Amino acid sequence: MDTQTSLPKIKEQIEKAKTIIIATGNTPSMDSIGSTLSLYLGLIGIDKTVSVVCPTPMTVEFSSFVGANKLETNIGGKRNFVISLDYQEGSIEKVSYNIEGNKFNLVIEPRPGFEDFSEQKVQYTHAGGQADLIITMNTLKLEDLGPVFEENKEFFREKPIVNIDFHRENTLYGAVNLIDGNVSSMTELIAVVMSFCGVKLSEDIATNLLNALIDATDQFQSDRVNARTYEVASVCMKAGAKRFPKRVIESKPVSQQQITQDAQTPGTQNPQPMQQGIVTESQPQKTQNEDWLKPKIFKNPNSNV
Repeated sequence: MDTQTSLPKIKEQIEKAKTIIIATGNTPSMDSIGSTLSLYLGLIGIDKTVSVVCPTPMTVEFSSFVGANKLETNIGGKRNFVISLDYQEGSIEKVSYNIEGNKFNLVIEPRPGFEDFSEQKVQYTHAGGQADLIITMNTLKLEDLGPVFEENKEFFREKPIVNIDFHRENTLYGAVNLIDGNVSSMTELIAVVMSFCGVKLSEDIATNLLNALIDATDQFQSDRVNARTYEVASVCMKAGAKRFPKRVIESKPVSQQQITQDAQTPGTQNPQPMQQGIVTESQPQKTQNEDWLKPKIFKNPNSNV
């Protein structure tokens, strides 16, 4: 399915859903985590209830992304525990329960004339799930989600899936599939999706997008870089995106003494306490218009047209 066909379908699915799960696969990259968390922040901004899952636990390299602390290793929320057994019409007289100490007993009384229920034919499953929609990111096939998929297969069968990826090898398992092999990265592709869906570009989203884009394109040296890659970077910088600190061989915590010395250095602004990867209530941020990646038309001020 091409981009122009897929984007309206994705927008429709997102508008219908109240609760959304965003999932990305094993061994995530800066590109997949940055784009996933950008979408997470964007959907929260349009009043959706969102959770994000990745089967691989987060490491320090991802901690600078805003929202990194929200990533879970499995689908959250309470699910129903379902006990299933073979049933013949009219075979149950009564269902009740009782509690003995720390034991909960479900009592199923068979109707006279019917056989007792067999313990060999009892099955246990989980059902339900706190989502109306699943969005998968940078995931070639559902099995790449590891235990997130393996332990929730029924859940994935029940819910509509929007599958977003830039790998042509993607197996097209979604109800809606947006697969674009011409972009530089997942980050570039998800920026297009968010812009089309009316997500406002906040400073936090811009920061996530910019830094993921820089890493995914090897500082814009990748052969996959195109005009829109630079456009996304430019729009993010205009929205106030901040570059992550350069990586060092050994990461050492900043001491309070160092912070105090920096604050006393002439020409240095007082640093604000940093809570990396944490979504907090803050002052209103600069935002771009909803159409931040749509073509702009500039009018010559000297023209009479």
